[in-house]
Amino acid sequence: MEQNQTPLTKRGYERHEKILEAAGEVFAEQGYAGASINEIVRRSGGSLGTVYKFFGNKLGLFEAYFQKKTCALFSQFHADEFWTDNLQDALTKFGHEMQALMFQPDALLIYRLVLNDNSGDQAEVQRIFLENGPQQITRVLSNYLRNQSTRYELQIEDYDLAAYQFIEMIKGPMYFKALFGDTVCKQEREKALTQAICIFLKGIMPC
Repeated sequence: MEQNQTPLTKRGYERHEKILEAAGEVFAEQGYAGASINEIVRRSGGSLGTVYKFFGNKLGLFEAYFQKKTCALFSQFHADEFWTDNLQDALTKFGHEMQALMFQPDALLIYRLVLNDNSGDQAEVQRIFLENGPQQITRVLSNYLRNQSTRYELQIEDYDLAAYQFIEMIKGPMYFKALFGDTVCKQEREKALTQAICIFLKGIMPC
């Protein structure tokens, strides 16, 4: 769902951003189903009319908030200078940065929010999460692997699937521990990443 109107003035942009900031706070505290547009308006100092003008409805507001959030989180991965032609180094760097992101309290909170949503918009909330979160970052890694395919003669039939499998390996069972509130130490994350790279490279490199 797209926003109804993009702010063209500095004042409009500032109002737009304040609404998104307030929306993030309310979604985090109350979940999507429990989030109140009136509370978002109260915190942002705007009006209901402004919210509906910019975002259409609560779902449009959630989508705009989530897109902004993931854009900021994933921006480094879209930069050409992030990647290197050394496959192992690139996977190691990507893995470290992804682990740092996925175990952030904010990231875990968003995942719980989506899992626990039971609103009438549940299917759309899940779509927004998948398209802007897991599917976006999977495509980034998939494109990198595809670009390196000729150089390394990679044995990959489905690049999207391979990227997804690597990301799941670096999450491991640790991710569920973190979701349930347990602490995941740096050593656990490093062990999972090292082993994931070893297994992954053995699986995709030519014999």
